[in-house]
Amino acid sequence: MNAAAVGAPLRVRGAVARFDSLLGRAVSMRALALLRVLAGPAVLLHLQPFLSDALGGRIYRDAFYEPYADWYPEVPDAVYVGLLGVAAVAAVAMSLGFFTRLATATTFVIVTYNLFLSTTHFHNNRAYLVIVLGMLAVAPCGRELSVDAWLRRRRRRPALDFSAPGWPLWLLRFECAAIYGASGLSKLVDPDWFGGTVTWQRVGRARDQLDAWPLPDWAVSALTDRSFHVGAAKFIVLTELFIAVGLWWRGTRYAAVWVAVAFHLGIQGSASVQVFSYLGIAVLVIWAVPSTRDRVLRIDPTAGRHRRLGALVRALDWLARFRVEPAPPGSRLEVVDRDGTAIRGAPAVAFALSRLPLTAWFTLPTLLLPAVRQARRAG
Repeated sequence: MNAAAVGAPLRVRGAVARFDSLLGRAVSMRALALLRVLAGPAVLLHLQPFLSDALGGRIYRDAFYEPYADWYPEVPDAVYVGLLGVAAVAAVAMSLGFFTRLATATTFVIVTYNLFLSTTHFHNNRAYLVIVLGMLAVAPCGRELSVDAWLRRRRRRPALDFSAPGWPLWLLRFECAAIYGASGLSKLVDPDWFGGTVTWQRVGRARDQLDAWPLPDWAVSALTDRSFHVGAAKFIVLTELFIAVGLWWRGTRYAAVWVAVAFHLGIQGSASVQVFSYLGIAVLVIWAVPSTRDRVLRIDPTAGRHRRLGALVRALDWLARFRVEPAPPGSRLEVVDRDGTAIRGAPAVAFALSRLPLTAWFTLPTLLLPAVRQARRAG
């Protein structure tokens, strides 16, 4: 018993030490740099209705609003409108990476301030945007893909370390997965949601819009059939739970990312979710392994098709997954994965495109083809 009493704290201390080591381990910030670039347009889309109302002479105080707390500060109308404009400018600077730290922090502060001015401003997608901006504000995500980095090179100053303690990345991963998990679990325990009532009623309210879509009659009939939604609701719940769990394991991560993109595209076409779909897809870049240039694409510089693929990879490799290297004339196209596996020919093309953010969703299913799977095993 004494040994167990002594051993338990040691195990706890060991687990805490490993967790602390994970949080402090230096990893590449490339994914967060790319997310910073993509987050600027999300902020502009979020601010658009507020700015549009402000230009029309209306702000939140001109309609019903309910402050979160009596002590929360409210500024004069002109200052409020000015803050919205500053946030828009800061969002552009954040995406460009110009005075990145200041621009990102300014965007985060003003967007957060506006969110808590009224309970009517609160939506889950806006809260998610604030969380993402908060993580970007504390992470050194301006050392790559930024005007700041370009200016530093122009001045012939040494580049800053692209790696940093990974805790903002891990925390944002947890938040990303938690959103899908919480949404799926809440629907699972809600009998109206899990039973299909909620989706059926939503489609019923949008029947006029549905009739305007170029859909055949049988599709419209199916979408408005109550029994269809009994099964569809369960599929939605299981999809969200799969994404929440599947993102954490490498064996299921690519499938979870593919499903997540399809899921967001689906809800964007069927519901008003403001910036959530765009932001949800953008945040998926953080699930890339946080290391760079750990794969090699070898091309024959004398072959036109090889050169075009090399140029495409260089242009779209926003996560810096590949080193593009020349091979002897007459060589087959080859990709060497981070574990040393070599893939050649058409399967190598499919594999390379499946690792680029812009083409991944379209090419990931090709990795299931027998020829590609056999090439990867043979390599």
